[in-house]
Amino acid sequence: MKQLAVHRLGWAAGLIAFIQLPMLASSSVSDVAPSPDRQTDLRSPQVLVAVSLSRRSLSLGDEGDDVIALQRFLSRQSLYPFIIDGVYGSETADAVATYQRIRGFSATGVADESTLIDMDFDFAAQTQPLTPAASNVPSQATSLLAPSLSLNDSGTDVIALQQRLRDFGIPLFVDGVYGFETQQAVRTYQRVQNIEVTGNADSATLERMGFRTPNYPYIAAVIADAAVLSEVQKFFPNAYVDRNKRGRFINIGSFAERLPAEARVDAAAARGFTTRVLYSRSGLLGQ
Repeated sequence: MKQLAVHRLGWAAGLIAFIQLPMLASSSVSDVAPSPDRQTDLRSPQVLVAVSLSRRSLSLGDEGDDVIALQRFLSRQSLYPFIIDGVYGSETADAVATYQRIRGFSATGVADESTLIDMDFDFAAQTQPLTPAASNVPSQATSLLAPSLSLNDSGTDVIALQQRLRDFGIPLFVDGVYGFETQQAVRTYQRVQNIEVTGNADSATLERMGFRTPNYPYIAAVIADAAVLSEVQKFFPNAYVDRNKRGRFINIGSFAERLPAEARVDAAAARGFTTRVLYSRSGLLGQ
């Protein structure tokens, strides 16, 4: 009886393996050559895409690994929230156009050689590539009242910021309130511009967008990192993590003169924080 049970168990295991074999083979083939017709997210780590592109320009109707690589890049920049299918459709063209606006190129929606080089793509052919065009900012700079903008700010400066982000092609509702959506839009802009991604529209980010900001060289700072930010914001709601050449700190206010900056750090020190007044001749501590 015992031998019969073992025999039956072996027969059952063999039957299961026989049934699963075609499924495993099909899975292996699909990993090697995914079909664009299947609406599957190809961002799986099993799908390998070459670093170098085989083509120097991509546009509507193109398909294949080069388009997958482009879509992967756009997805990492938060410009392409769609399935990576290897097909250059209207969504890919719109994402490329948004990237081009942010980087100062002509927004054609065609990933031409200059655009692909700016994205740091290499090409398989060993021919001399074009030199990437320099990034541009709007020629007519708009002056803002505040040196920086961050979560929970509101007013005309935020409206100007939101409108500028929309002009770049980043979808955003213009309501004059610096909420989560505006913060994420700023993060997208910073990511594409290869500057520190904080979600705060600091002076460096605003000037990169083409805004003129006032020079407030005296910074009231809490000498701490992001772990203390939520505690600081209980007393200073607009506080945010800033940085200078010596490292990070929490910015609790920027001022044109030293006296009000000292009053702000005194108020923070009274609440138990380590504080200091920082000075920057340019008003841009991160430079």
